[in-house]
Amino acid sequence: MHTIEITGDACAVIQEGVKVASAPLVDLLTVLQAQTEQTPLELISDGVRHIRRRGDCVAVVVEEMPAARTVRWLADDSPEPYGPKAIYRPANLSFPFLVVVLVFLRGALTGYQQCFYRNAPLAALSDPLLLPNLYNVAERSGQICWLCLANLAPTIARMGWPRKLDAIHKHLWGGSWNRSSEVHEGNSYWSRPAVDPRVSSVEAWERHTAADPRFATTVPWKPAGTTVEKVMNQMLDSCAPLRTPKIADDLAAIILNARPEKAARAAGAAQSLAGILSLLK
Repeated sequence: MHTIEITGDACAVIQEGVKVASAPLVDLLTVLQAQTEQTPLELISDGVRHIRRRGDCVAVVVEEMPAARTVRWLADDSPEPYGPKAIYRPANLSFPFLVVVLVFLRGALTGYQQCFYRNAPLAALSDPLLLPNLYNVAERSGQICWLCLANLAPTIARMGWPRKLDAIHKHLWGGSWNRSSEVHEGNSYWSRPAVDPRVSSVEAWERHTAADPRFATTVPWKPAGTTVEKVMNQMLDSCAPLRTPKIADDLAAIILNARPEKAARAAGAAQSLAGILSLLK
C-alpha cells in the first residue's frame, strides 16, 4: 500500500514512512491526463473539427459544408418504408452545415453517433447545435439526434482512419433516406412538423434549392438545446466513463493500465506508482 503526499507543486510516494520517489505535480497530472483522454493526431483530416480519445474510445466531430446535394429519397409511392423492396427517387436538396459526432471503440462504431445542423461553421466546442429535418435521424437511447449507420457497422472496424471517415461520408450522402427510423425507433426528424414552408415537403425543398442552392443556411432550424462539447462528453461518458481515483493505488492502476509497457520499463513491477514517478524525475 502506497501513500501519495502532495505539497505545493510536488508529489511523492511514501512507503512504510520512507519517501521512495518524487516528481513535480504537473508531470504526474500530465501523465494521468494523457492516459485517460487525449487527441490522436493521426485522425486529423478534411472535415474533422475535433477529436477526443478516452482509453479505447475515440470521439470524432466531423463538419460537412453547406451545399446542394443529390440524394436517394424514399418515393411517395414506395411499397415499403425501407429495405430491398423500397423505391427511391433522386432529390437535389440544399443542406446547411452538418455536424456529425461519432464515438468509436477500438475503431468500430459503437451506436453512439449523432447528426445536427448549423447555419454557420463551427468556431468553438461551445457553439450551439440545431435539429435537422432528416429521415434516418431520430431520438434513441438518450441521444437527441441519433444517426442510423447500421449497414456500415460490420465493415469499417478494421479500416484505417481516413478510409473509415470517408466510408461514413459516402454513406451519409450516397445511402438511402427512408422510414426505417419511423419503424424501428418510432420517430424521425423528417416526420416532425416543418420549421419553414421552404422545407415543408421534398418538392418544396427541391424548388427552393433550384432557386438558391445554399438557402438551407437561412432556414430557422430549431435549437437542439445542446453544444458540440456537451454531446461529445455525454457520448464518451456512455461508452467510457472516466474513472475517478479514490486512493493512491487507484491512481497507480489508472496510469499502469493505460501504458503497461511504460510501467514495466519504469518500475519493473505491475503495481508500483513509485516506478511511474521515478520515470518523471
